[in-house]
Amino acid sequence: MSVDVVQLTGAEFDEAMAFLNEVFGEHQPHDFATLLPSIYQPTDEHMSCNYAVRVDGQLRAVVGLFPMAWQVGDTVLKVGGIGGVSTHSSVRGAGYMKVLMNHCVQVMIEEQYDLSWLGGQRQRYGYFGYEKCGARTRLTLSATNFRHAQQETPITFVPIDAGDDAALMVAQGLHDQQAVFCRRAPEAFHRYLSVGYRRPYLATDTRGAVIGYLVVDDKGGEVVEMVARNQHQLAEIAGAWVRARDDSASFLAMPTSTDLLQQLSPLVEGESVTSSGNWQIFDWEKTVGALLRARALSTSLPDGRVSFGIEEVGTLEIEVTAGQVECRRSTAAAAVIWSAFTAMRVLFGPLPAEAVVHIPPALAALHSWCPLPLGWSQQDYV
Repeated sequence: MSVDVVQLTGAEFDEAMAFLNEVFGEHQPHDFATLLPSIYQPTDEHMSCNYAVRVDGQLRAVVGLFPMAWQVGDTVLKVGGIGGVSTHSSVRGAGYMKVLMNHCVQVMIEEQYDLSWLGGQRQRYGYFGYEKCGARTRLTLSATNFRHAQQETPITFVPIDAGDDAALMVAQGLHDQQAVFCRRAPEAFHRYLSVGYRRPYLATDTRGAVIGYLVVDDKGGEVVEMVARNQHQLAEIAGAWVRARDDSASFLAMPTSTDLLQQLSPLVEGESVTSSGNWQIFDWEKTVGALLRARALSTSLPDGRVSFGIEEVGTLEIEVTAGQVECRRSTAAAAVIWSAFTAMRVLFGPLPAEAVVHIPPALAALHSWCPLPLGWSQQDYV
C-alpha cells in the first residue's frame, strides 16, 4: 500500500483538534486541546509529533508519537508515547491506521527509542509489537479507615493555579526529587498537572509550610498523583484529603511508590492491581537494567544470574551481585527462548512470573526480582 505520511504543523492545530474531537466524539464529546494540554499546543514543535494521512486534502487518519524522557534512577530512558490514534469513519478498513502505526514504530527504531507506551485494546496493538504489562495499584480508603487507625493531622489543601509560579516551582521540585519520574518542562508543568481535567493542590501544614502536593480528578474522589516532601507524611496527607472530602477516595500508586503502598496498605478498605498499559521494548538491556536498579533502591535483591532468549532479540543476561545490577546482551545460546510478549509479562507483571510461564530452576532468581517497576503517573499519559 502506497500512502503518503505527513507530519502536521502548528498551522494545522485547529483542523487536527476538530478531526480528533469528531472521531473520538462518536460516543461522547471530546475536547483534546483541554483534555491533553501537555501534548496538544498550536506550535510546530508540538504538532510535528502527529503523523497523518490526507485524502483529497482532508485529514483521514492521525497517530501521535510523543517523545518523553523517563528518569529511572541514574538512567534516562527515551520513551515514545503513542496517542490520538484515529481514523475517519468514511475510510475505516482502508488500512491507514496500520500504515501510521508501522511508520511510528519504524521512526522509534531509527531514532533509538528505548521503549514505547500506549493505551488501548490489547490485541489491536499486539499486531504492532505491544503487550499489556507493567503495574498500577489502586487503593481505596474511607474516613472510617483512618479514624480507626490514624490520628488526625491538620493539613490544608490550596489549589495550584496556572499563573502561580511560586507554587508550581515548589511542586515541580517535589516531583523531580523522586527516584523515578517523567521529565516535564517547567513552562508546561501546570499543563501536565491538568491532564484529564484534573486539579492540583499544595498540601500545607499549620505553619503554612508546603509538605507535598496532589492531583485529583474533577470530583476529588481519585488521587492520581501524590508526592510528599518527607515520605513518612504520605499517609497523613492521604488521611487529611479523605477527611476533608468526608467521603472515600482512591489513590493510584505506581510500582516505584513503595512508601505510599507501605503506609496505606495497612489501612485500605480494598486494593486492586492492573497493568499500566501497552508497552513495547526496543532496547532490552538498557530498559531492564534501569528498572531492576530502580527496584534495588527500595528492596534487597538476592544475588543471582539468569540468561534467557527473546525471539528476534537474542539472549539477555542479568546478574545481581551485592546489590549491583548488570544487564547485557549475550551471544551464548539460551536454554529458554520466549516471545517478546511472554518476556514482557514475565519481567514486568502485573502477574508473578510463574503465572505467565513455567520458570525453570536456572531462572529462579526472577521470582525475587520481578515484576520490575514499569509504570508511571496518569498525568504523563498521552
